[in-house]
Amino acid sequence: MAAHGASDYTILIIFSVVLGAVAGLAAVGFHETVALFSEFFSQDSIANGSRNAWLIILIPPLGMMLQWAMTTVAPREAKDRGIIAIIKAVSLRNGDISFKTTLFHFLAPVICIGTGGTVGPEAPVAQTGAGVVSGAGKLLGLSDSRLRLFVAAGAGAAIAGVFNTPLAGVFFCIEVILLNEIQASAISVFLLTSVSASAVSRMFLGNAPKFHIGELHIGPVSHLGFYLLLGLGAGFLSLLFIRTTEFSNAKFTKLYKRVPKLIGMLAIGLLMGTAIYFFPAVRGVGYDTINELLVGNVSPIMSIILFALKFLLVILILSSGGFGGVFAPSLFLGACFGYLFAAVISAVTHVNLDPATFTLVGMGAMLAGINSVPIAAILMLFEMTGDYNFILPLMIGVVGSHAVSHLLLNGSIYQRKLHHSGYDKTPDLESGVLRSTYVRQVARQDIFAVMEDTPVAELMRQFLQEKHDSIYTLDKNKNIVGVITSSALRHLINDFHTLRDVIIAQDIADPNVTLISVDATLDEAMRIFARRRVEELPVVESHSSKKIYGTLHYHDLLSGINEGMIKRSIRSTMAADFKSLQKDEILEAMPGFSIAEVMLPEKFIDKNIVQLSLRNKYKIDVLMIERQSAAFNDPPRRHFPDKDLNFQRGDKLIVYGRTLDVVNFKKTFDH
Repeated sequence: MAAHGASDYTILIIFSVVLGAVAGLAAVGFHETVALFSEFFSQDSIANGSRNAWLIILIPPLGMMLQWAMTTVAPREAKDRGIIAIIKAVSLRNGDISFKTTLFHFLAPVICIGTGGTVGPEAPVAQTGAGVVSGAGKLLGLSDSRLRLFVAAGAGAAIAGVFNTPLAGVFFCIEVILLNEIQASAISVFLLTSVSASAVSRMFLGNAPKFHIGELHIGPVSHLGFYLLLGLGAGFLSLLFIRTTEFSNAKFTKLYKRVPKLIGMLAIGLLMGTAIYFFPAVRGVGYDTINELLVGNVSPIMSIILFALKFLLVILILSSGGFGGVFAPSLFLGACFGYLFAAVISAVTHVNLDPATFTLVGMGAMLAGINSVPIAAILMLFEMTGDYNFILPLMIGVVGSHAVSHLLLNGSIYQRKLHHSGYDKTPDLESGVLRSTYVRQVARQDIFAVMEDTPVAELMRQFLQEKHDSIYTLDKNKNIVGVITSSALRHLINDFHTLRDVIIAQDIADPNVTLISVDATLDEAMRIFARRRVEELPVVESHSSKKIYGTLHYHDLLSGINEGMIKRSIRSTMAADFKSLQKDEILEAMPGFSIAEVMLPEKFIDKNIVQLSLRNKYKIDVLMIERQSAAFNDPPRRHFPDKDLNFQRGDKLIVYGRTLDVVNFKKTFDH
């Protein structure tokens, strides 16, 4: 066994190194392709003289038009975008990312950034790294569990390759892709893949750091309060960025129901081109501008302008349909804010603050605040500087920013996006179904029960006519008081003629009967089945009652789990389709089964899913409930149906069932 374990671990190490190198090559390829496109569409290449400089305005609209064309040709691949797509692939599809999806999200962001789009390459690089590792893992015949692990590692390795920061790549996996749900055994895989990717990146791109960092002046202990103030300010700006992004996404979704998407994308592209014409520093990823801020070659006024332009344009490009990430924009915004913060505080208080140090802390703080990656942000900036003295102010700034954005958002930005898209991220999909499905939903309202004073002769006669294996005895109040198994009755057969007129049901019933309530979860039921080792359980009307409701069979429990997992998979994989689902539209989920949106009928208000018993009455299931948020300008929130969630006026129901049943339900209630 030990030898086998050692051999297995050795194979895991080899795969980690190989697949990390594959992710590193993907990151290098993405980096070089972006550089090639950026050079081809640069101002010097396009303008060819000052008289034609205005032509640069037309390049971003061209890029947006190309992205629109790609989206039109491959709409399904276009939906699986960004970090959220990787999280879903790892959690739902065993790490399976198709080649077409990988290729799409390699080319679309390259076009966007190469034609001047002021977005970041990191999310596309992560998606590319995860995609190529998924393909390579399938070729190597990896099991589902290992493929999931290596796809997550591939995303982090690609990030490590881009920034040459292996430790930051590891914690990117943990904080973002796995949403802080990690097993110790995965750490070694993440670390090896990140180091391998960084090594490959250094071979092709060199070992020069992305940012030119000189000597840092941290200042005395009394300056630590300024770093905290910077972090808190970055946290509120991060919150503003996230809220504005959600608002913009909602507005563009509504706009594209009335206006062709191409028009919106061209308009934003033209706005981007105009901004580049007047302020070239806002073009593309922006690493050169960050370096200018680090050496103090940017005026405070210009830093304000660049901050405002980057803030708005990133949001508009991504909301309108462009492709890219927000990691690099987070660093850019943080650099501008940190640089400006140092300049303002120095001018107002006459305290000499080092602009470079505050610029770097601002970068880490905004990166953590917007992307919910506090540990990765600290490690990334620390690995770039290599200065141990810098770690304390960096931690203060990052923790301050993350605390503000995380507490006010009530979770990370990725959890928020997953929730809004109708996806419930749980460590184990089956466990999630067990905890959210109730016995009432799978129990049979069918039970073999007799009064406890029933003569054994009558009991035997009924038993021979029924197909149940267990008989439950009831007292005069119709409460369950015992159970008689088929094996107990068989033991009576030899002495039946002697005992038939002597004993009654109560005499042979086992009073130690285990009951389960209709309001119990399948998780509770599974534990009882495992402990009692029975094939069925009597179901009662409530935890405090012994009134009979029906029975729960182990086979029905397993069927309920499978059905719940299928429905959750539909919720997640078709969440993007739900967003565009029109009121009168019926969307086929699979042959013979459809999904539709129905406005909540008046008679359903203030009732919950259990009270309405929609499955029994109408043969449909409610997959989701869309409810307008109480907060001003917040997009609608999506809720999973729950026995404790009462419907409210204005709710929209996403219903699922056989196509004919869905059509009939809409005809009945959707006016």
